[in-house]
Amino acid sequence: MSATDKRAVQAVHALLRERFPKVFPSDYDAIKPLATGIQDALRQRLPEVDVDLLRRALANHTQRDGYLLALIHGRGDRRYDLDGRPVGTVTPEERADAQRRLEASQQRQQAQAQRRRDEKAREEKRRQQREIERRNREAKAARKAEHERRQQESAARKAALIAQGITPESRSERKRRLAREAAERATRKAQRPRPPAERPDAAPSRLVPLSSRLDTPWATPPDPAKPMPPVTYRKKRRIVPPDESGAS
Repeated sequence: MSATDKRAVQAVHALLRERFPKVFPSDYDAIKPLATGIQDALRQRLPEVDVDLLRRALANHTQRDGYLLALIHGRGDRRYDLDGRPVGTVTPEERADAQRRLEASQQRQQAQAQRRRDEKAREEKRRQQREIERRNREAKAARKAEHERRQQESAARKAALIAQGITPESRSERKRRLAREAAERATRKAQRPRPPAERPDAAPSRLVPLSSRLDTPWATPPDPAKPMPPVTYRKKRRIVPPDESGAS
């Protein structure tokens, strides 16, 4: 149903409440069961209203939960005509059918409420995702701006060094230069001639004779003609402590 049709049906329903307030009350709790065949009576009383719109307005009214509750719990089980006079009764079968329709309506309402909650949760999740993406974009822009600032500072330092006659060297160039110099040193060391190995039967060249070792001041032997200084030994006196019991 389009929005225009909905507004037309609502206008017809408002006309019914105005022309027949006893059976189409504005109070939701005052709804009464309608008489059987009331649609024909409405056509006769409202010939200027479109039949299709009248049928839709009457269907919307009788499918409301308030009307179904009136069929189930109505006092006296009476039905009423357009003037509010009691005509006919609500049968047990009609009451059971109204109960089934009410339960189905409540289940539809619960399902709609659950769908609205799910949609709200999905929308909240999408909002949080959009917020995260916005923060990531801002952080990325800040990192890019910082990188550009550092690049500008590096370019300014290089320009200052070039103005002083100094050739700047980047970090990667310095690493490559150091690696190249290390490789050249290793190559020169590998190409350096090695000293000849000593034979096992050859006398060791680094052995020092004993006589030369005795010539050092710390290895000079003592002079036998020079007497040794006398050494006097003194006997220590032993002191016996007195007996604690008083014996001498």
